[in-house]
Amino acid sequence: MTVEAQFCSENLGLTDWPMSSDLGIDDGVYLNLQERPPQQTNNLHHHHQGFQFVGINGYNQGASSTSSGNNWSSMAFSQFLSALLDKQIQEIDWVLHLQNEGLKATLQAESRHQLLYLLQRYESKWTTLMLQRDESLVLATKKSKELQQCLRKIEMEKQNWQRKAKESEAKVAELNSTLIRVTEREAESFCGSSNRGESEKTMKNWCKLCRSRRSCVVLLPCRHLCSCSCKSCEAFVGFCPVCESVKEASMEVYLA
Repeated sequence: MTVEAQFCSENLGLTDWPMSSDLGIDDGVYLNLQERPPQQTNNLHHHHQGFQFVGINGYNQGASSTSSGNNWSSMAFSQFLSALLDKQIQEIDWVLHLQNEGLKATLQAESRHQLLYLLQRYESKWTTLMLQRDESLVLATKKSKELQQCLRKIEMEKQNWQRKAKESEAKVAELNSTLIRVTEREAESFCGSSNRGESEKTMKNWCKLCRSRRSCVVLLPCRHLCSCSCKSCEAFVGFCPVCESVKEASMEVYLA
């Protein structure tokens, strides 16, 4: 059987094929196809020498052996092609996998690049906004301090005005009390002085020489009513007792 398989493989040209266990076919079969022990070689040579002397029965038996060898070789070849196709499919799948991984890595790198660009862009805007916010905070803090200072000044002024108002109220109260006292005092003094004034006025109208009659003589040229003389005493007056001018003439008047 081994000789027939080897013979058929030589006829098909499979002897020189590099068949190995990578194709998933039985190693023993390929050893039978590749290696020929010396004894089998001699037997094969003996069969070749006696092949022409075989009868019709031997020819039929050899033909059936050859057809079975051809079938076995066809099966081995099919298995070889199937294994080779599977290997090619695996290689194609591996190449596609590598391409997919490379494409995925490229897309990830591009996504990272775009994300980094967006982050840098928004970071610049964010930095600008933060600077503006800091400036606004500084201005707001400054204005707040100014307002606090103004409030403190206003509070101090309010306290000063309140103190001044209290002092003014105290002064007004004191002035009112003083005014009341002065008014009362003046009222009292006015009552006494009015009586004295009337008496003094009455005394002024009397002649200061005799003190018994009313003054009724006007001295000329000063035209002063000589309240200190009467008609009887006028002859003894040589000058005006008011301006001390020399009397030149006199005139009697009548007072109501």
